[in-house]
Amino acid sequence: MLENIKNCGIGKFVSRGSWIHGERTIDSYEIIFVTKGDVYINEARVEYHVKPYEFLLLEPNLCHFGYKHSTDTEFFWFHWYGDVKAIRRLKYGKIENPYSLIFYLRQMITARIMQKGEKYIDCLTSLVLQEIGFASGYRNSGLSIPVIEKAAAWIRANCCGEITEAQVAEYCQYSTDYLNRLFKSVYSQTIKQYINGKRMEYIKELMLCDNVPLKELASQAGFSEYKYFLKFFKYHEKITPTEFYKQYAYQHINSR
Repeated sequence: MLENIKNCGIGKFVSRGSWIHGERTIDSYEIIFVTKGDVYINEARVEYHVKPYEFLLLEPNLCHFGYKHSTDTEFFWFHWYGDVKAIRRLKYGKIENPYSLIFYLRQMITARIMQKGEKYIDCLTSLVLQEIGFASGYRNSGLSIPVIEKAAAWIRANCCGEITEAQVAEYCQYSTDYLNRLFKSVYSQTIKQYINGKRMEYIKELMLCDNVPLKELASQAGFSEYKYFLKFFKYHEKITPTEFYKQYAYQHINSR
């Protein structure tokens, strides 16, 4: 965990019609993480266009303001005092796999609303900062095999449907057994486990961001039968989709 982290605000912004960020200077760090639309912010005479699943770190005592209007915009925001070493090299970036970050941000909002205590929220803030640093590329270099990166990227792009180990192997033009051995060496899991993990991330991202009705969500996630979707979700998450909704239903939403 990072040291000296003190959260001083968390929420989700949803614009109503045309919107532009107001001008202000604050004494804390702030991160905005966009989930819908565009955010146009000028900080210290530098213009940033932040698109869906991108984040921007706003620094203390620097004036920032919107330089262009946008519509139908949604983003998470949080403020903190203290350490920034987990993302010191990252001012602005894209989160390639946003589910974990969205999940932690929703936990932070829930913790604030349920008054779980400042230390608990500070620990979650530390976790979120580390997740941003990791998910956007600031990590220690580890084992990387081009064909596995290719396979993983294909799985992430197609996890909204039913895909098999054989399809991945065919795409990469390797045998399933050999590709599985490579996957285990890089990800410590089989191709099937990786597929199921990414499919669950996609499902929960829909649940947390879009509030899609469950039967519609099952169809979007490639399930031909709703009962199979329910069985798949409970097997991997250990709770039902309805229980998951109830557990992470709290939101702090502002529109200005």
